[in-house]
Amino acid sequence: MRVPIPYVAARSTELPPLVSDLCVEVPPNGKPRLAYTRPHPGDRDAHGNLWARMTAGEGGTVLYHSMHPTRQRRCMENLWCQVCAQPAPTAAGTLFIEWQHPDEPPLRLERVVTDMPPLCPACVPLSLKYCPFLREEEAEPVLLLARKSVVSGVSGTLYRVQGDREGWTASEEDVYSSYTQPRLPGLLAQRLYRKLRGVSVLDPDSLTDRQGRPS
Repeated sequence: MRVPIPYVAARSTELPPLVSDLCVEVPPNGKPRLAYTRPHPGDRDAHGNLWARMTAGEGGTVLYHSMHPTRQRRCMENLWCQVCAQPAPTAAGTLFIEWQHPDEPPLRLERVVTDMPPLCPACVPLSLKYCPFLREEEAEPVLLLARKSVVSGVSGTLYRVQGDREGWTASEEDVYSSYTQPRLPGLLAQRLYRKLRGVSVLDPDSLTDRQGRPS
């Protein structure tokens, strides 16, 4: 059986923007923000966040542990399956996978916020069986069924202009920006998040045709 390459997975030939591609712009509201030296339509989402551009490289190695920012965003905005890029919602809800690490407290189902795009029922067993990232994780995958989910924020690299204004200081780790808080003007977004509601845990073996795609 030929295992499909996940739609959301990045490739080694797809590279992030250079720091030299970035600048500071002052929009009509007078508040400086991070921007591209050569702006394109679609650089920002509806909340004004600047998104990372990736080069459209061909070939290369599939990076199962890394998601392409644009494809991850499409899947999260449209609720597409991260493997086949088809609509993921079912009559019962939408499926997501989270992880339970042995040294962490039990997953609190009423507080799940995830950057992992959903899965359609057909792709769940494929992911659990073949995905190298899932196999390498020192955690137990947990299949969740959410009756509803809402976009809740973004994360990425936070840039600050150095004091001499001759360069940038970038955060070493991703910084999360909630939609309920003021936007971070220096953030270069790479992940979109959803808050899950009405969540229950499913046994992957319980998936049946009754959870087929909606018409």
